[in-house]
Amino acid sequence: MNAKGDANRSVRMTKRRLCDALIALLAQKPVREITVRELTALAKVSRGTFYFHYTDIYDLLAQIEQDQLEGLDALMGAILPSMDSQAPPEALLTLFVYLNEHEALCGALMGQNGDAAFVRRICDLLEKRVIGHFVEPGQETPRQRYLTSFAVNGCVGSIEAWLQNGRTQSPEEMSAMTWDAVRAIWAAASGTSE
Repeated sequence: MNAKGDANRSVRMTKRRLCDALIALLAQKPVREITVRELTALAKVSRGTFYFHYTDIYDLLAQIEQDQLEGLDALMGAILPSMDSQAPPEALLTLFVYLNEHEALCGALMGQNGDAAFVRRICDLLEKRVIGHFVEPGQETPRQRYLTSFAVNGCVGSIEAWLQNGRTQSPEEMSAMTWDAVRAIWAAASGTSE
């Protein structure tokens, strides 16, 4: 096992502390105002250790965001085959449970101090996955493309609002509402009715 690699427990713990510190700071201010000095002080990690793993704060943020996108992409593989189901798929509930349990992380990434480009990448990923599941790339109609964009942006907006407003609805309620909305819009986009 590589003593310097991610498989090393100490390395994983250090990266976790840096990630947690960045999320805590993002709850207070935009990434452009966060210094390596304050990040490492909060994480109780030396600056040298930080630079051993990351080139700068934006590199750390990019790696956190990439991890989130990969997890979302994997969940989409389980959600999309369920479009004909009346009940929300387990993977959609899993997404809302994850968002609820990792509210600080998700709220920071999608909140007022988060990266707007990250939210756009989420939407792009979802749109490509949804369209790609139902039609060959480039074969979608303008109606399908616009309604899919509407559904995706609506879902992401609902998630942002849920996170910012204290998550008063349960993950089960959110997955059910989201599923109803997505299925209705996709039915309209594909020309079918419920």
